[in-house]
Formats: sequence, structure tokens, C-alpha cells
Amino acid sequence: MPVRPLKPCAWAGCSTLVRGDYYCPRHAPLAAEKQQIAKRTVHKRYNERRDESDGFYKAERWRRLSIYYRKKHPVCEHCDNAASDLTDHIKPYKTHPELALDWDNLRALCRPCHNSIGERVGLLGSRP
Repeated sequence: MPVRPLKPCAWAGCSTLVRGDYYCPRHAPLAAEKQQIAKRTVHKRYNERRDESDGFYKAERWRRLSIYYRKKHPVCEHCDNAASDLTDHIKPYKTHPELALDWDNLRALCRPCHNSIGERVGLLGSRP
């Protein structure tokens, strides 16, 4: 069985050759620590913004509109196969809060379609 070739450590400025890992033994713990700090920063930023959007989605006006919309649209508008579980914004609430309660900006989706659309669209706000 062929052996993988040696590659330089991914740490900037390090020329130690490694096989099978990205970092040499000296830089691996530093890289892991750097990654943890980056994760904490991202999570902190996300959680700071989350209270704002969670407040809207817990509001009585949104809950009533969401339930009513799903009663009018009982089947997923994306796949037309499953029952709708969620009311989704076509243009996301985070980027278009003025369209939060606009009937024309809503769509009823099943959970799998909602998750797949969210992964593809991200925060672009375009219809898939």
C-alpha cells in the first residue's frame, strides 16, 4: 500500500514535514486553541443577535399569523409531498424585518425542506 507523501505543517512559517495531519506536534495544540477561540467568538456574536430574533418569533402576532398561514397552506409549498410544519420567510427576517408579517413573504414548508433551503440560501434572502 502506498505511503502518503510528507507535507509541510500548515502553521504559517513552519517548514516541518508531517504525514496525515495538518500541523506538526509543536503547532497542533496552538492551532486547536486558535480554533476554539474563533468558535467562541462566532458563538458569542450569534447569541448576541439571537435575542432580537427570538423575541419576534415568540411574539403572539407571529405565532397567530404562522398558524393561520399553515391552515391556509397545509402542504409544503416546496416539495408538495409533506404536511407543512413551519412558516418560513422568503426574505429572511434578519435581513428584511420590515417584511416580517407580510403575507406575500411567507411560505409553508415541511421541516426537511426548511432545513435544506436554509443551508442553500443562507442569508441571501432569495427564493430557491
